[in-house]
Amino acid sequence: MSNVDLKTQAIVSKPKHPSKPTIHVFIAGVGAVGGTLIQQIEALEHPRIHVHLLGLCNSKKVSWLPESLDIESELSSIASPTNWEHIVDVLISKQLNNLVFVDATGSEVVAKQYAKLLEHGIHIATPSKRANTFDQAYFETLFSLNKDKVAHYKYETAVGAGLPVINTITDLIESGDRVTRISGVVSGTMTYIFNQLQQGVPFSQVVYNAKSEGYSEPDPRDDLSGEDVARKFLILARTCGYQLERKDIAVETLVPKGLDQLDLDDFFKELKQFDTHWKNRNAKALVNNKRLRYTGVFEEGKIHVGIEEVQADSPIGGLKGTDNLIQIFTQRYAHSPIVIQGPGAGKEVTAAGVLSNIIEIALQILK
Repeated sequence: MSNVDLKTQAIVSKPKHPSKPTIHVFIAGVGAVGGTLIQQIEALEHPRIHVHLLGLCNSKKVSWLPESLDIESELSSIASPTNWEHIVDVLISKQLNNLVFVDATGSEVVAKQYAKLLEHGIHIATPSKRANTFDQAYFETLFSLNKDKVAHYKYETAVGAGLPVINTITDLIESGDRVTRISGVVSGTMTYIFNQLQQGVPFSQVVYNAKSEGYSEPDPRDDLSGEDVARKFLILARTCGYQLERKDIAVETLVPKGLDQLDLDDFFKELKQFDTHWKNRNAKALVNNKRLRYTGVFEEGKIHVGIEEVQADSPIGGLKGTDNLIQIFTQRYAHSPIVIQGPGAGKEVTAAGVLSNIIEIALQILK
């Protein structure tokens, strides 16, 4: 056993609050969401459980049992590089039934570790969409491990940040209902972009602002492509019990042809030539008392994702900021859908949603 393993094992056996049951957490990815989650865990004073930070890592370095909230300092003092398989092996070797692995990386490599973690009884809470959008068979493997209570698998924040979308669908299905249609806006970035267009801001400037203000992915084309929305609807459909692959989804992209392979600086330079197109398209919608929105629809086993003109006075037309709005139709809610609305992006609400999943797991296994 390595020195890292010995140190980890020693402190795991000494909980900070022995009067409360402890849930151990390892956080992979300490960027905006992961870093905020660490702060929320440190500030948490839960009446029934103690959340203990067992370790954290980014793509380069790993720290077991961090002693400070200064993440950069904590990771810079550790010489050992991140090795995902080794991290998973160390976690499995602990043989803890109260351990939650948080994936805040968005990495495919990390997402492919989920099945192994769950099979060894390590619970997972994640805002990442990666694992659930691999092939259908992998989703069903993860879902079955969760269903059979081998280990809990929570991904509420993969759609709608902290909004209770996944739990609502799961509760409906477990009560015998059947989801027939889901529609709405599930990208806070797209809401921001089209609201700014309404205010007369040029398209290229809007996209640049979305990036600089942290509303978009580091490369905003990841949002503009529609891929983020497509993946979210794929997750929703699969959670409802439908079998779909990513290739089955029709997606309308906002990335102009020829600009998808440019470096970011050149992308923004070239994007300006499309400002007039978007100005005219937005003006046409406004004249007709409509608003441009990037929506998704899942119905009858099919998903379509793209731009839609909606009435200005409709709930979707009135969306502000980075809000999402999801409408869920079921056999029981056939004529008047369940509507979930609120901020669909942001590190605070997303991290809070992950923490809620951790607590949910803890209360289920420690009761």
